Amino acid sequence: MTPQPNNPGNMGRHFKNAEPAVGHAASASPAADGANETAATAAPAAPVSGTTASSAAPADDVTTADMPRRRTAVGRAPGESTASSETGEPAPLPKLPDDPHAGLVKKRKKHHRKARRRLRVLAIVLAVVVVLVGAGAAGVWYLVNQGASAIRDASAAEDLETADDAETEDEGRTIVYNGKTYRYNENIVSIVVMGYDRRSYQDASTTAGQADAVMVVAFDTETGSMRVIGIPRDTMVDVDENIGEAFVGQDKLQLALAFAYGDGYGTSAENVTRAVGRILYNMPMTYYFAIDMQGIGPLNDAVGGVTLTPTTTIPNTNIYEGQQTTLLGQNALKYIQWRSMTDLTASLDRQARQSQYLQAFFAQAIASAKGNPASLVSLYQTATQYSTTNLGLSEFSYLASKVIENGMSQIDVTTLTGEAVQGARYMEYYLDETSTYETVLDVYYTLVDDGSDDEGDAVADTDGSAKASDKASGKADAATKEDAE
Repeated sequence: MTPQPNNPGNMGRHFKNAEPAVGHAASASPAADGANETAATAAPAAPVSGTTASSAAPADDVTTADMPRRRTAVGRAPGESTASSETGEPAPLPKLPDDPHAGLVKKRKKHHRKARRRLRVLAIVLAVVVVLVGAGAAGVWYLVNQGASAIRDASAAEDLETADDAETEDEGRTIVYNGKTYRYNENIVSIVVMGYDRRSYQDASTTAGQADAVMVVAFDTETGSMRVIGIPRDTMVDVDENIGEAFVGQDKLQLALAFAYGDGYGTSAENVTRAVGRILYNMPMTYYFAIDMQGIGPLNDAVGGVTLTPTTTIPNTNIYEGQQTTLLGQNALKYIQWRSMTDLTASLDRQARQSQYLQAFFAQAIASAKGNPASLVSLYQTATQYSTTNLGLSEFSYLASKVIENGMSQIDVTTLTGEAVQGARYMEYYLDETSTYETVLDVYYTLVDDGSDDEGDAVADTDGSAKASDKASGKADAATKEDAE
């Protein structure tokens, strides 16, 4: 039989196949061709049956018996010598192009899947390390320790103030008030959280915006407990007035306006923080977190939405008073931002909704963190996209570790009380000084003596164990009891 020319039709699907010969079916798949070639090479003498490879040669030149042998020696007709007719060297086999698809599709998918899983595991491990669960990563452990050191320095008290009717002999660290003795808690660190909105204020004096919501988060690093003090935005306080970087004096203004006297970022947040310190008797206010109100929606959705029972129906929304709902997206912003412009107490009503929302948001965030500690780190990263803050990742990581470590699930919010009056230009809120100072003592101090020692002394006298230093009134009470017996 005359040798047939090399037939690329049998060399794989990446060669241009000729039209299949009449009476012969096309190959079922490239994989099948490759398997047949391998089998034929391993045992060239064995007949291969059932082949479906096509041939480019005329149908009358190819027999069924030839086809298996043609597949055995790719590109060579039956009986053709493997040596070159001129040199006697073996004729080189034609080089097949690489199949860009063969064996790579599954590998790529597997690689991507492994990479995603590895990143997810690393994120979770990072968060778990941050919350002191298996702190084996030296870098993260160092980060948390750095945060702890910074927090301790931030809570150092300087120039603490007291109420006029309070007594102190150590610059406010120990207070005697209404017969009770309090000691300043050096484990407390404060973060002034404010929400600002530039879009609502367009006049020249408030181009930086105003602080529509102001709260102080007081965190006890020893117990992991957290207290929040809500301060109404219209609270009248001495505000630093600045023109550019120049300080031009102070004036008693709404707290919200302190944000306007700055650049709308760091200097504005610092001005609000200083004003808050004046309200709270100069307790250390080292950290601030100023959040653009437009970031409320993304933060809300980052914890899967916030479920609560609205205290007010919000116009043009599906938020109705008394009907439990899950706030999503911009509805969360509308719920905490809306206020009636005709009601004198509208700002106070809004403050109450903000406190309600904060409690529900915190509970949802902590619930998410229990199943996935990485969510707290992710939440911080989301918040910083819409915020100006001096609270670094190390400090946040340390505080987050304390929250998880102590199993916190809710926070206590106290709003400062006072009286709302209509001022010459806007509503003015004047705090109840007594109530404000008692809130400061409750949050920042520890009660060490409630002034009830006299009763203990009297009881001790009746048992015959009174000390020489007992007060005369205590002895008189004991004598009275003995006479009665």
